[in-house]
Order: sequence, then structure tokens, then C-alpha cells
Amino acid sequence: MSDKVITTSRTFWRTLSMHTDIAAIYRQFSDPDMCVYYDEPPCTLAEAQDIITHYTTHAESAGYRRYGVCHATSGEFIGTCGYHFLNRNEGSVEIGYDVWKEFWQQGYASEMLTPLLQICFAVTEVTLVYAVIDPRNRASIAVVRRAGFVQIPPVPRIVGTQLAVYGLYRRQFIQ
Repeated sequence: MSDKVITTSRTFWRTLSMHTDIAAIYRQFSDPDMCVYYDEPPCTLAEAQDIITHYTTHAESAGYRRYGVCHATSGEFIGTCGYHFLNRNEGSVEIGYDVWKEFWQQGYASEMLTPLLQICFAVTEVTLVYAVIDPRNRASIAVVRRAGFVQIPPVPRIVGTQLAVYGLYRRQFIQ
């Protein structure tokens, strides 16, 4: 594909596209198994379209970016990853990643994390990258902990929820 942005050993990432990704985004974010740890219910087709529009319209200048992650060999859409809630004043940004359930427990989230962190620290120039995770999501917590994240106090937008925040400071990031 001509729009490959980033490659890892088993994946390539590209900009989301309404034309090619609406079915995959809808499948991913409307599946109850996929959404069990999300703070929002499964989405409708219209909401899936809104997700793609949000992440493809003025994303960089607004402080967010989401990539479609595809299997390097087959080209199959396997998930997304990116950053959002960039706070330039505080020098922080939230990351997110999701892997289609057929690819769970195969190391894809961990494989996405290092390049995603490189992007966050280089492009957004923040000092803190954090992930908001449902405490029941042990797999996701294990992914960030292996990368050096530690639990930190909640960010203001989630105070009063049951969600946990794990952060990694620039000085702790080892490439």
C-alpha cells in the first residue's frame, strides 16, 4: 500500500480512511467483546464514521492521531493505535491501542507500543505519555508495565471513575 506510515516486524500502520476502514472500525468498536473495557458502549455505524472523521480531520494540529494497524503479510486490519488529549501546557498526551480479538494474546499491542511512544515523544514533544485503562484489563496493564509505565494519579477528565492511569516519562523511555 502506498499509504504505509510506520512498519514493525509484523504490522504496518496507515492513516485511517472512510473509504477503506469504515467496516473494520465499525466491526471493532461495535463488538461487545472488544468494548468490555471501554468507557463508552459499543458504537453504531454512524459513530464509527464519526471516529474516522475525527481522526482524519485536522488531527495533527488538534493534538490527536490514530493509525489503522494492518498485518504486514496479509494486509488484514488488526486494530488501531494513536494518541489524543494532548495537553501542551502540562506536557502530556494520552495513548490508546486496540487489537481485534482474533489477534489477542499474540504480542501485537506490545509491538505497537514502542513506535507509538517514539511518535509521542518526538512529534508531540511531551514529557509524559499516559494510558487510561480499566483495572480489570490485566492484559493491557501488563503491556504498559512491561514498557516501564507506572500507575500515576488520575487525570482530571477521569476523576470519579474506576479507571486507572499509567504513565511513562520521557526520561524513563528507553528505545
